Amino acid sequence: MISGLRAEDVINTRINGATKERPFVSNIGTLQGDSLSPVLFSVYLENALGEVRTILPRPTNELEKTLPTEIAYADDVDFVGLNFVDTEEVQNTLHKYNLLVNVDKTEFTTLSRAGTEYKNTKKVGTLIGDEEDVERRKRLSNAALTKLLNVWIKGDQIKRKTKLKLYRSLVKSILVYNCGTWALTKSEEEKLNAFHRKQLRKVLNIKYPVKIINSSLYNKCEEHPLSIYILENRWRLFWHILRRNIEILANKSMNSYFATHGKKFRGRPLTTLPVVLNKDLSRLQENALQLTTREDLEHLRCIAQNRQQWRELSTRIRKAAEAPPSDD
Repeated sequence: MISGLRAEDVINTRINGATKERPFVSNIGTLQGDSLSPVLFSVYLENALGEVRTILPRPTNELEKTLPTEIAYADDVDFVGLNFVDTEEVQNTLHKYNLLVNVDKTEFTTLSRAGTEYKNTKKVGTLIGDEEDVERRKRLSNAALTKLLNVWIKGDQIKRKTKLKLYRSLVKSILVYNCGTWALTKSEEEKLNAFHRKQLRKVLNIKYPVKIINSSLYNKCEEHPLSIYILENRWRLFWHILRRNIEILANKSMNSYFATHGKKFRGRPLTTLPVVLNKDLSRLQENALQLTTREDLEHLRCIAQNRQQWRELSTRIRKAAEAPPSDD
């Protein structure tokens, strides 16, 4: 395929800015930076994974049938199973396609309800545990904020609007990366809001003994509590998933979450994303919407097909979250 696409391509070399007039033909691979490279690699990798699937253990029960055999993103592939996967056999199969596994980057992760080690495993730039990921995001955003310390302390030499643009693009974007997937408790959200306000005060160079109330700080920076921003991203992501094909992994996972079969775990229920979404819906007054059963999920899926209805629902949820608590 590559030979046919690149049959008439020629390559020239440039040394110290001077081009050498000695072009040569290359039809072995694609050029560096070629837009075809990721497409061809994905096709090639999928062909190799097709053979890998034949050596993976077959599902033996209903739970295993709901699990994907592998999760791939670019050249990062996770093999999933209730039993141990023979990675040596996987490597031998991929080696036949000249695909080498980086042993140093290969990790074995065991997920269990009681254990917590898996929560510090990083997947596509995000830790599996939400609380752990938030703490990591705080450290990374603080490091980015410190690097721009000279910008924040120059006072009137740089306009406030410019400072805030720099903060949103270089610091806040790091802090809220993938925040739509976070399932946080109320106390965790409050801690995150306080951390956000602390960064805003640094941007405006507001130091003790100067004081500013939270509402004035948000107005001055044209910002909102970070929990509101996370809520918006949470419902935007939920909307996109509901509008996708029912066979994608995210929709299958949600259907499995609300499945009636299976035994219940002992202990306190975990704070999961469906639990947080249901709490968002519970803030709405005189509203019958909730997310506790498969039927509730299908009802929300129907609403998601209408863009205007979903926007109205999201707006109501946001306003309910912004409203001060009642005295009742």
